[in-house]
Amino acid sequence: MNINEPEINIIVDNICAKTDSYKLNHWNQFPKGTQVVHSYLEARKGAKFPYTVFFGLQAILKKNLVGKVVTREKIEQASFLTRCHLGDEKRFNRAGWEYILNKHGGYLPLRIKAVPEGTPVPVDNILMNVENLDEGNCGWLTNYLESILTHVWYPSTVATLSRTVKQDISEFLNATAEQTGGLNFMLHDFGYRGVSSDESAEIGGAGHLVNFLGTDTVPSLLFIAKYYNNGKLENIAYSVPATEHSIMTALGKDGESQVIENLLTEYPTGILSVVADSYDIYNFVDNFVGNKFKDRILAREGVFVVRPDSVDPTYPTPEALMVRIFESLWQNIGGTVNSKGYKVINPKVKVLWGDGIDATGIHKILEATVTAGYSVENIATFGMGGGLLQKVNRDTQRFAFKSSAQKRDGVWHDIQKQPKDTTKTSKAGRLKLVKIDGQYKTVKVDEYPELKDELVTVFENGILVKEYTFDEIRKNAAL
Repeated sequence: MNINEPEINIIVDNICAKTDSYKLNHWNQFPKGTQVVHSYLEARKGAKFPYTVFFGLQAILKKNLVGKVVTREKIEQASFLTRCHLGDEKRFNRAGWEYILNKHGGYLPLRIKAVPEGTPVPVDNILMNVENLDEGNCGWLTNYLESILTHVWYPSTVATLSRTVKQDISEFLNATAEQTGGLNFMLHDFGYRGVSSDESAEIGGAGHLVNFLGTDTVPSLLFIAKYYNNGKLENIAYSVPATEHSIMTALGKDGESQVIENLLTEYPTGILSVVADSYDIYNFVDNFVGNKFKDRILAREGVFVVRPDSVDPTYPTPEALMVRIFESLWQNIGGTVNSKGYKVINPKVKVLWGDGIDATGIHKILEATVTAGYSVENIATFGMGGGLLQKVNRDTQRFAFKSSAQKRDGVWHDIQKQPKDTTKTSKAGRLKLVKIDGQYKTVKVDEYPELKDELVTVFENGILVKEYTFDEIRKNAAL
């Protein structure tokens, strides 16, 4: 060990170091006399979805910004890190962080205003704005925190994707079904194993649950309980008994029938989801479900869910295979034609698709189901994993955090980027979000003084001043 190297306990949760490398230098790059920096977050034009469901800021604030987050030990560690990383600890803003520690007791002198969590807001509108409250030596702080605050893109994007799928399912369900009460369970999160980390599972899984009540991503329940539900785990989300291939293949090909019999004995009531493609899915559906175990399945006090998990050359797409299964169940199990003219298989049996699916794939299955004359209520749920939690990024909704106004020597100056790529033109001025004729519109704070700012102050001087329950968020996001 180098004798000049201090012995420092590594603090991973160090707000002084939760930024991009180049921001370590920005404190002395602002013009002299900079007192306040006003910045905002938006989903820019060109986003994949026309609106964004804002969600996840409260968790970010509670985890990273609330309370005495600046300490002497964190400052020393960040200073040494800067020397190791950039070659000179003078690039680290020691004076700025010590100012916050000494004058504000380690609490961050910021105000953060944001749209209520769960609210769908059309793109090209601000979702949040941030402004430092101490004009002495804190103008640099606003954009120093851009990196950590922009992480709200992930839960917001998952919530937006999930809600968009819910809208799609709802339209097909309302058009073809008499019973639509199952909508809140018709997209199930299968994504835990497909994400990059436990934290991704927690955050993304919570974003999905803004809209639905079904998940197999258990860590998301703990995340919601901790940051949104006062530690309570009740009434967050649900799942059901289900098999995997290690269960269905345990007795070999000739023993698959015995496995099904064991399952029916073990689970005489409730929903039971059984994977069907371990060997021959057509034998499973036509023979086991439609014949051998038909009477026992129909006698159960619950629903037997058939889960195909792969396609084959005969039925090479999920939508083709789903229709093939519906046809078999209709022929062997029977059902009724509802008042809307669609076939409803005996409700003791339903089907789910959960392999490699995304929003487009779900739409194809819905469309094929209806085209074949079947009600969408024959589908128990869709299980989406990587397509829900992993196949999104910050550019999906084109999230951007930009400074739009700065106060220098007592005078406010509007600032704005205007690149050749006009889709990346930023907004200018201190901003607020208002409603005009029921539509959201981003304007400057001195425009429309008669209209209230839809952004709510959630964080001020290190304190969370507005907290949302998960039930409130779900109500805000409701279709």
